[in-house]
Amino acid sequence: MIYIIITALTVSIDSLICGFSLALSCKKKVAVIFGVALTVFAMCLFANYSTLFLQDKLNEKTVSIGGLILILVGLYNLLKKQNKTITVFNSPLACAITTGFAVGLDGALANLSLSLMGMNAFYVPLIIAVMHAITISVGVLLAQTRIAYKLAKIEFMPPLILIFLGSIKLLGLFI
Repeated sequence: MIYIIITALTVSIDSLICGFSLALSCKKKVAVIFGVALTVFAMCLFANYSTLFLQDKLNEKTVSIGGLILILVGLYNLLKKQNKTITVFNSPLACAITTGFAVGLDGALANLSLSLMGMNAFYVPLIIAVMHAITISVGVLLAQTRIAYKLAKIEFMPPLILIFLGSIKLLGLFI
């Protein structure tokens, strides 16, 4: 059980930074937190029970897809600041699902790895999703500090944080 919790915490660290970024740019934080957690849970549940079909086709480099998605979301949000006519991610649901997929892909792959090791009980995806919800909530709380209010005045900061986080994930392709 400790191994699962440590794994869940490790793959949830990026949610902390995303929570900080979302808190600076999103008005419905609680809806987004629950949406991200549910998206991560669904992805992990799918990974948990599809082990038999995918075990020969996936590797740890697939995590970089989550980084690419974060970069695209960050670029989109950066462009949205320049052009107010883009409206796809204005809904909390779209924001939650997109962010949940981006930060949850490594959690789903970790879940796949755990299930390949025989730890494929229902509580494994639940632990990973709850850990994502906790870390994104901590990020939102950190964003409410005094220094975060100063950073919020810089409108392009949240998209740049997502681009930076996605770039770090993409570095996994080369390391």
